[in-house]
Amino acid sequence: MNLHRVDQKSRPYALFAFLWAVILSAVIVIPIIIYDGGYFLYYGDFNVQEIPFYRLAHDSILSGETGWNCHTDLGANFVGSYSFYLLGSPFFWMTAVLPSHWMPYSIAPLLVLKLGFCSLSAYIYIRRYVRNPRYAVMGGILYAFSSFSVYNIFFFHFHEPMIVLPLLLAALDEFHDTGRKGVVALAVCASAVVNYYFFVGQAVFALIYYIVKLTCGVYRFRVKRFLNLIAECALGFLMSFFLLLPSVAAITGNYRVSELLNGWGLLIYSRVQRYVQIFVSLFFPGDIPARNNFTPSANGRWSSVAAYLPMFSMTFVIAYIRGRKGSFFRRILIILLLMAFIPVFNSVFQLINATYYARWFYIITLICAAVTVRAIDRMNEIEFKKGFVPALIITAACSLLIGLLPEKITEDGKESYIRFGLEKNPKVFWLFCGFAVGGLIITALMVLVHRKKPRLFFRFTAILLSLFVIGYTESYIWIGKSNTDSPDDYMRSYALNFGQDITLTDLQSVRSDFYGTCDNMGMFWEIPTIQAFHSIVPGSVMEFYNETGIKRDVGSRPDTQYYGLRSLLSVKYLFADRESDYQSKKEAQMPGFEYMMTENGFDIYENRYYIPMGFTYDRYITEEEYRDLNPRVKHLALLKAMVLSQDQMEKYADITGYTDGMYENLNKTYNKNKPQNLAIPVYEGFDTILKEFKYREDEYYKDAEKLKADSCSSFTYTNDGFEAEYDNKGQDDLLFFSVPYDKGWTATVNGEPAEIEKVNIGFMAVRVKGGEHSKVVFRYTTPMLREGLIISGISLAVLIVYLIYNKGFSAKKRSRTIYRRKKSRRKV
Repeated sequence: MNLHRVDQKSRPYALFAFLWAVILSAVIVIPIIIYDGGYFLYYGDFNVQEIPFYRLAHDSILSGETGWNCHTDLGANFVGSYSFYLLGSPFFWMTAVLPSHWMPYSIAPLLVLKLGFCSLSAYIYIRRYVRNPRYAVMGGILYAFSSFSVYNIFFFHFHEPMIVLPLLLAALDEFHDTGRKGVVALAVCASAVVNYYFFVGQAVFALIYYIVKLTCGVYRFRVKRFLNLIAECALGFLMSFFLLLPSVAAITGNYRVSELLNGWGLLIYSRVQRYVQIFVSLFFPGDIPARNNFTPSANGRWSSVAAYLPMFSMTFVIAYIRGRKGSFFRRILIILLLMAFIPVFNSVFQLINATYYARWFYIITLICAAVTVRAIDRMNEIEFKKGFVPALIITAACSLLIGLLPEKITEDGKESYIRFGLEKNPKVFWLFCGFAVGGLIITALMVLVHRKKPRLFFRFTAILLSLFVIGYTESYIWIGKSNTDSPDDYMRSYALNFGQDITLTDLQSVRSDFYGTCDNMGMFWEIPTIQAFHSIVPGSVMEFYNETGIKRDVGSRPDTQYYGLRSLLSVKYLFADRESDYQSKKEAQMPGFEYMMTENGFDIYENRYYIPMGFTYDRYITEEEYRDLNPRVKHLALLKAMVLSQDQMEKYADITGYTDGMYENLNKTYNKNKPQNLAIPVYEGFDTILKEFKYREDEYYKDAEKLKADSCSSFTYTNDGFEAEYDNKGQDDLLFFSVPYDKGWTATVNGEPAEIEKVNIGFMAVRVKGGEHSKVVFRYTTPMLREGLIISGISLAVLIVYLIYNKGFSAKKRSRTIYRRKKSRRKV
């Protein structure tokens, strides 16, 4: 066994790793910034989520609106909705000092920094496994500009987990190699805080990583060391509770979390092309998000199926696997690849969730980058041909098979012609094939240089790798920009001007609707709206839409046929894209909306039957009756009667008219597994008021006017909720607000605590006394935030005591040991 110690202070290689990536990413983004007039615009989710989310969160924090956010869907828990996207990101908090209008301009510099830190963190991890630190720098570049990283520029918040993963693995290695205390605790805490979704996958991989290293003999099991490791993992996890606990509490009502794999879905992917998609992702730059090209029917849009290393591809990975049998890296790679191809193991990284994602492929990418530069570092020990020939054959075969195989194309159910090529977009396909094949050719030339002029090898490789990274990344981004639904000039003119050309003065106190425009336009303008593209909202929002017959998965986009919802949800204005065709504008003009004016690129319509926020009903129906209605009329039924549970009917009997045994026959007839789906449900022995409901347009107008007459005289959003005033001229009533129900709400009526009821399948109401003027105040406190802060504080104190007892972060060894073992059983 030979040990080689490297003086870490000889050259600033860590700085090289950071700056190299920063310079490359700057070269890539600067042309786009110039083209976009100072912004960095891409397409899809990047434009309509990442940019407005950053600005909205920035402004909410500076204004103190950190509890309830009225600009997210119908309203949302701010911490719960944005912790997944940005609240745990140090890069987001760097923008706190910037003015609001600078926020969209900060995205490009932040991307440059993120890629720089991706490279730096990968260097820190890989450095332990190579003799020449320059190759660790190269490994950082491979990781930072891997196809997973480039693909997920689209998902701007995915790079933070990429940065944390290498640090987590480096902390585990440091703990076992040097005995340094505290590093694992801090790494675990950082992983959980940065993104709780990715933390699950990182925790799973860290466990696999630890077990494989133990079985390979790289780690030696010691009871005391193991107990220290468990303690640090637990402390790091508990220290993250200030953000993790309220985040988990917020998503428990999201039905997407509870959809689990089952049956054959645990063993076999439902789409055969998915296997091909996973396989080719190792050898080709990944398809751009939402545009499956290599495998059009794999249904892997937005799934982050990308693991290609720029230029080198899988060449050195295959060579290393074939030449280093029994090594740790060989075993871990085989395990990871098997997990990618078996659904249940793939889903382990996201708690067996049924939705297919490959968002853990950055783990494969990191290990492949480490193996690649480790093989380069040992070029004389690795047979290059054993990797190059298989990689070339696979790349060429996939290119020719997918690109040239014939396929029957049918139109209108009739065979029309034969097309050669299975891909969806031939130009992009062959461009990516060119990059893949060209990268292999360059790699072969690189190896030739290494054999003849080894001193020039690193410089030669660094130049070619840099040019390759710039070329393929720049091409990738511009291809994405060409697929946008909203051109850049449209985004600059109407979204990123923040609606400053709109002259309406009450937009902050009412809700608005948007038609025929990009997602989240209301969020760009920071006004309340019913249109929202946001995955993490209160469970009550999803419950309401899905129960009303409107699909709600990653966005709230109620169709114009549900015009009754506009009045129910206090929508006063409709903004229709001025450039929409006549038919689209005609569809947008729902009953009761009248044209006002054209501003900021939109035709603006006013809802003449707008109902102010906060109103009362004089009729009530049960949840069972509502569920039995046909979805086409449910939106109108909500303007006729308040929906309550039977227990609420009994609790407020003086208001609802409940009598004992009233719903006995309803319960006998109602079948929760098979709703009647009728405009007028029929029950044996139960006289439902639904039979009195009529759903004509003139009835809609009457219902809206009636509710408007019994609405609040004032309504105002506050930093921590909302306030309203209501004059009740009749008997006691339940005052309804179309604000999503959440456990964090408390309410007072005229200063007295009031019980909040969940009504109308997801919203809130409080009792107000008859014949009185009522001032209603709702306050929101983020659930589990206080408890999380206490747990984190205690855990941090325990960690400090632990570090003092163990002499801080001191290590038993002064420098890291770089291993090159020939006869040892412990193989890395």
